Amino acid sequence: MATDRPLVVLLVEDDAAIREITSMILEGAGHEVHAVPNGDAAEKWLETGKADVLFTDVRMPGRVTGEALAQRHADMPVLVTSGEAREQHGWLKEGMGYLPKPYDRRALLAALEQVAA
Repeated sequence: MATDRPLVVLLVEDDAAIREITSMILEGAGHEVHAVPNGDAAEKWLETGKADVLFTDVRMPGRVTGEALAQRHADMPVLVTSGEAREQHGWLKEGMGYLPKPYDRRALLAALEQVAA
């Protein structure tokens, strides 16, 4: 693990396989992961939970999109992922991380470290 301490990561991903693999990678690196399938579940979790990093997909089913989630919680470190180019997301604020899909272990951990720094 490259960060100096374990992080609490709220992982928001509607694809169950990606959510599971990403959770395994992050947990394997020593982080605590709370994985939810959409923005609605993330908002509910954030009512009582606190994360060091919000890692969210952009396009998901439900009322709360990844874009809305990232913007609402821009006061915390945010890492956004999508199969689209970063340039297609003009709403991304400076300081928000962007990780294009598909990503591998090395890219994921580097992006997490960068936004958590």
